[in-house]
Amino acid sequence: MFENITKFFKNWKKKENKSENNSRETAKERLHLVLMQDRANVSADFLELMKQEIIEVIKKYIDVDESAIDVRLTNKENSDGTNGAPALYANIPILNIKNEARKIKVEEESKEASEKEENDNTNKETEKKIEEIKEEEAEQKVEQAEIIIEEVNAEKEEKQEEQVQEETKEKIKSENN
Repeated sequence: MFENITKFFKNWKKKENKSENNSRETAKERLHLVLMQDRANVSADFLELMKQEIIEVIKKYIDVDESAIDVRLTNKENSDGTNGAPALYANIPILNIKNEARKIKVEEESKEASEKEENDNTNKETEKKIEEIKEEEAEQKVEQAEIIIEEVNAEKEEKQEEQVQEETKEKIKSENN
């Protein structure tokens, strides 16, 4: 960041000393911009549209000096001094931060907290209902198991009675013979 500031002042000083080179520098800067737009595959219209949309979003939260806004494509300089990938540079002077934006943030946080509390309550109610259903199902299964046990015991008693009757019949037959 400090390097950018020093470059700015150096360029500013150079421009003051070399007013005759002004048109050459302007042409060079325009050519540089066209090359970057071409490399980034971005048209000037697209860049202007993007600039307007960025400004509209920022204006929701802060007051800006629209006449002094500078949005442009630049080349990011690599650590070895060579030009790197294109970068979007936006210099947007801030006049004032809107209190409405702060209020909106507080309202959103409050709304999120109440929604979370409501969701927690709903989740607790749902969990309680699930537990009740599980208890009912368990009771039903116990009742079904008791019925099955009674049926099995009844069948056993019937078989025992039948067996006793057969044994009795056999005894009677054997005594008669």
